Amino acid sequence: MKNDIDSKDIQILSLLMNNARLSNKEIAANVGIAQSSTHDRIKKLTQKGYFKGTYAQIDQKKLGLNIEVMLAIKLNKQHRSIIADFIKKASLFPGVLQVFHMAGNNDFILHIAVKDSDELRGFILDRLSTIDYIHSTQTSMVLHNEKVNNIL
Repeated sequence: MKNDIDSKDIQILSLLMNNARLSNKEIAANVGIAQSSTHDRIKKLTQKGYFKGTYAQIDQKKLGLNIEVMLAIKLNKQHRSIIADFIKKASLFPGVLQVFHMAGNNDFILHIAVKDSDELRGFILDRLSTIDYIHSTQTSMVLHNEKVNNIL
């Protein structure tokens, strides 16, 4: 952890990580500082780059995305330009939730959400198989996904 933040900043980060919709008033009450101090601290944390963004956690099933999978991908070439190209392409594919560049047996893991097995098949055959530097893929179905924030 950085030395340029204190325990109050860590409390603020923790609160916002678990609920980014908290009001300044609610954060101040939880942390035990004035609202103006809370505002200044959040501004400082933002300027220092502690927040990469704020996101809404969407219920994928309500959108008809009933299947989640982790797609392990092995490349047949390991050049910076190929890795950058794959990250760019994979980030634009509909259904991709996260792109992980890995060390170990697989080069990438894509976390994706799709409507059904036909859409998953199309994702693999119509998108991934068209990329000539992909050596192989392996699909693992996600049975349950629970977002937790235990880093602070």
